[in-house]
Amino acid sequence: MAQKLTYDTDNKLFILNSSVTDLDVVVDLYSDAKEDWLTDTLLNKFRFPLVAIGGQGIGGGKVISPYIMLKYGWKIRPHEADHTLTIAGNLITEDESTPFVNVLGDYQVIIKSIISSNSLTTGVAISSSDLANIADKVWDEAIAGHLIAGSTGKTINDTRTRATLASLK
Repeated sequence: MAQKLTYDTDNKLFILNSSVTDLDVVVDLYSDAKEDWLTDTLLNKFRFPLVAIGGQGIGGGKVISPYIMLKYGWKIRPHEADHTLTIAGNLITEDESTPFVNVLGDYQVIIKSIISSNSLTTGVAISSSDLANIADKVWDEAIAGHLIAGSTGKTINDTRTRATLASLK
């Protein structure tokens, strides 16, 4: 049974219990909720609203940083009190909205997220001129270096050889 939260299935809320000021999204949210969904006959009538992404090993004792995604409109509501809530882990929603809803009443809750920067990726932009330069390099490449059976270079070379032989007859 989840120790740090309760479930409001009607409103699709994970409600943090009183005095909870820190939440590990993998352990306290995903793992505990998964266990509850598997064992509670009321909860398992509903689709499980969390997905874990990542966590796979990539060698050298390193793993891809896990992300926990809230699905189907589920959100988290902190407990009703003035406090700072520290969220440890990468928490996202499928619709890219905030994973939290406001508390009931006139309280101030500050949410501090501790995420893994190791899981961030950097995209590379390729311009039209970059693509043209790459194509030129491919087409200008000597066939002689690409004569592996089944390769395009080998096929082109064999076709050229057959054409040369045919023209000599």
